[in-house]
Amino acid sequence: MFVLLLLSWWYSRGWAWVVERILGRFKVINEVFSVGILLRTLFAPWKQIQTAKTFQNFFQSTLDNFISRMIGAVVRIGMLLTAMVLSLLILTLGLALVIVWPMIPLLIIVLPLISLGVVGS
Repeated sequence: MFVLLLLSWWYSRGWAWVVERILGRFKVINEVFSVGILLRTLFAPWKQIQTAKTFQNFFQSTLDNFISRMIGAVVRIGMLLTAMVLSLLILTLGLALVIVWPMIPLLIIVLPLISLGVVGS
């Protein structure tokens, strides 16, 4: 009875559970890296460091503000690339899990047979 319940869960609600877990990991990456905020503030000054512009230091303040914005863009692009790499990793591993998922219960039967030398020799 237990085996039938386990297999019925595995091949029905188990699929939904796996997909929810994979999508949950994407949500965690989105929240940890704040992808929306990073995209919105891509060229914002780094740590809001800005130099006030006056007539005497116009060129200096413009250069300082430009450098601050470029540093902010480089750091944010690095964070976005990290989030993208992690998302691709989760996508790849998630697809592998979805492909392997139906075979895992069969391994309970096959692996002992392989270890005894009945199958695969």
